[in-house]
Amino acid sequence: MKFKEGDLVEIIDKKERVFILKLKKGEKFHFHLGFIEHDQIIGKNFGIKIKTSKGFNVFVFPIKKTNFILHMKRGAQIIYPKDIGQILIYGDIHSGLKIFEAGGGSGALSIYLLSIIGKRGKLITYDLRDDFLEILKENIIRFFGEIPKNFILRKRDIYNEGLEKKDKNFDRVILDLPEPWNALKNVDKGLKRGGILISYNPTIQQIIKFKSELDKLRNYYFEGMFEILERRWKIEENSVRPIDRMVAHTGFIIVARKY
Repeated sequence: MKFKEGDLVEIIDKKERVFILKLKKGEKFHFHLGFIEHDQIIGKNFGIKIKTSKGFNVFVFPIKKTNFILHMKRGAQIIYPKDIGQILIYGDIHSGLKIFEAGGGSGALSIYLLSIIGKRGKLITYDLRDDFLEILKENIIRFFGEIPKNFILRKRDIYNEGLEKKDKNFDRVILDLPEPWNALKNVDKGLKRGGILISYNPTIQQIIKFKSELDKLRNYYFEGMFEILERRWKIEENSVRPIDRMVAHTGFIIVARKY
């Protein structure tokens, strides 16, 4: 496939630094290695190596969601890719699902969910803060080029207002809230039997409180709590060792199934 105007691409230098740009004919991208003309990329095959104005080689690839969310505009703290991966796996996320998400944040998880559920699926996201909603919407539009028709974003307090009457029959519920236990009874009304409930929180106190309130409902099979640590390795001819810095604790993931 070939790059075309309007595509989001990532530029990677020899130090693995990533730069993201949207291709536009006649434009230039200026950075520490000089500049790149967008016309050097448009019409070329995916995965090319080009020279900057200062003679440095850089790679150009189609955008990866992982790099997009790590570099996108943030309001709330994002869910990191290592945790998103486990949410998608343990949530058994696939095409055609109807998903409810409370606490959309900056849209990192929303982007992955929309990419997977496809046009037959549906994602409904609640958030309470106007600034977070605007950033989330901006990131969704930048990645997809528009607001997908199967994405519904609502300003609503899931704690005190609950679900809108028409928001029901969800296959999955995903909570990224400071006090998810206060949303449990409300979201339980919208989750189908056999559906999967996931909560994501950074502190063990939140997890303990959530698990305690979940047990009181008496209609959930508890699958477990997970913490994912990511350590990269450096591979050279005479040296294979862990990289000094790692992405350690970012959050806990609780998974339960409704019966």
